[in-house]
Amino acid sequence: MKKTLVTVATLTVLAAPMSSMAAADSFYIKGNIGIGMAMDTDIDNLPNAAGTAEMTYDNGFIGSLAAGYDFANPMRMEIELIRQKNDLEITSYDNFYGTFNEGDLKTHSFMLNGYYDVDTGSPWKPFVGAGMGWSKLDINDPGFSSSDSDDVFTYQLIGGVAYAFNDKWSVDVQYRFMGTSEATIDGADFNYNSNDLMLGLRYSF
Repeated sequence: MKKTLVTVATLTVLAAPMSSMAAADSFYIKGNIGIGMAMDTDIDNLPNAAGTAEMTYDNGFIGSLAAGYDFANPMRMEIELIRQKNDLEITSYDNFYGTFNEGDLKTHSFMLNGYYDVDTGSPWKPFVGAGMGWSKLDINDPGFSSSDSDDVFTYQLIGGVAYAFNDKWSVDVQYRFMGTSEATIDGADFNYNSNDLMLGLRYSF
């Protein structure tokens, strides 16, 4: 009898943390910060460029704020505002000679994201997600006639793992790939893609 009581007590203690992680449906807010690694791209029709042109980026800052609803079944949906800034260099090649210009590209995105959370029966919860929305690309570079911007369709693919401290707070690490439709700025055409690493903090209520 004593062994049975000890066994039941032990199982109760072990089960308590897991039951506390079994979240009910809830709204949440979330913040993310990280490194935005925009991918180099070719440029067509760059003003004043007789040959080919390439835009290369330095790693930059990316941050976002999101609000969503966790259906706990195990889907989540959210809306997200993202801001990313990368310093850039444009190189124009005309036969044997090249010209170099430095500037920056700011990206402001509004996204609708969906996630699938994998329940492991522990505080650790891997997840995958995808999103679509709209971005404003704002470029500032002397290789263009003037600063200009374009609005483009945007999508992103997301993967990561979260750790729940309790039923309110969790932290996660994420990898994201973001891509857009072709942007046209000051008559020049290019595609924008970025590999992003982010750290997120979420509060459910």
